[in-house]
Amino acid sequence: MRGGLLALTLTALVATPAEAGTSSIDGGRIRVVYEAPKKAAYREIHDTMRQRRVLERVGAIVGLVRLPTRLTYRLKECAGELNAWYAPENRSITICYELIDSIVRAAPEKRSPAGVTRHEAIRGPVFQILLHESGHALFDLLGIPILGREEDAADQVASLILLHLSPADARMVVAGSAYFFATTAKGEPVDKGAFSDEHGLSWQRFYNLACLAYGSDKRRYRAVLTKQYLPKERAESCEEEYGHVAFAFAKLIGPHLRARLKDGERLRRAFRSALI
Repeated sequence: MRGGLLALTLTALVATPAEAGTSSIDGGRIRVVYEAPKKAAYREIHDTMRQRRVLERVGAIVGLVRLPTRLTYRLKECAGELNAWYAPENRSITICYELIDSIVRAAPEKRSPAGVTRHEAIRGPVFQILLHESGHALFDLLGIPILGREEDAADQVASLILLHLSPADARMVVAGSAYFFATTAKGEPVDKGAFSDEHGLSWQRFYNLACLAYGSDKRRYRAVLTKQYLPKERAESCEEEYGHVAFAFAKLIGPHLRARLKDGERLRRAFRSALI
């Protein structure tokens, strides 16, 4: 891989559900908590997320990094707030039932005009959001220096990991995440508040993800260009953009990975389809 990105061998980091929806993986370095919702409408989300071990799967990816302290992933009700965040004061990542519910509601009944299935439109953004917040956690816990906006950097870490799942899973998650960004963008105000926000506009996040996907494998993601999801002028620099992200990951996060293979191996070998 460009930039000498080091790959890992995925270990069987699985957890046995404990009481109150709490479990630990990676020798207790990663703690997972599924808080039972008060609102009955969120019960299905709770049961599905826990049964499919969504937080554990994301934790297994982060567990490939040597963490200096424990990191907690938490699913909880947030008093109506559609949000997810990393809190450095208690080293925890929280994703709200309200946010996941909004993703479910926005998903197409069967398939979008662009061909994104309901399954992709739900699972894609959930994993992207959790990995985005994991990026914030890694920056904090590992003392990673950041040039530019941290939100953009967290998106890049999430995208790089998503693109190195198995080919089928990568396409599924990328398609679902792109659908989420595009759908969110349609109702997003474009004003001074939006331009001054620390987050990029949803359309910018859409194009950044599309560019990294195309830059990672032009053949696999050729539809990004042929279906005009990305302007040709931007597409010309995507391979270079992807190379910069891969190089930064190798330099800044690579030294903290648990095991290394020879340079040139695909990070995908670390994030096999067992994760999703």
